[in-house]
Amino acid sequence: MSTAPHAIPGSRQLRWWNVATVKTGLGRRLANLPGVNEAVHSEAESRANKVRSAAAGHVKSGDFARSIKVIRASGPHRRQDWLVAVTDPNAISINWGHIDAVSGRPVRGIHAIERGLE
Repeated sequence: MSTAPHAIPGSRQLRWWNVATVKTGLGRRLANLPGVNEAVHSEAESRANKVRSAAAGHVKSGDFARSIKVIRASGPHRRQDWLVAVTDPNAISINWGHIDAVSGRPVRGIHAIERGLE
């Protein structure tokens, strides 16, 4: 029992041998378990659908909504990663807002990307 002023009465004091350790390569092993890749891809598709749904309200040209895609991440350690990508060159202005070039007034963004985080 610890006598330190911050200790909770009745609790054990944690020492270095009580702390969990993570083995090197554990993430790679977990990522290669059956069904993990499909689950990660499914989650990415679900989030992309939320973004597409929010973007459906911005119909000036439809390019923003059509540019939302789920892609496989590249790189040697990214075999199981999937990304929701927005490839429209105006995505930043559409999503977070901008200043109108003609009137100089602010134009509110649609914040569709944030919907994918919910």
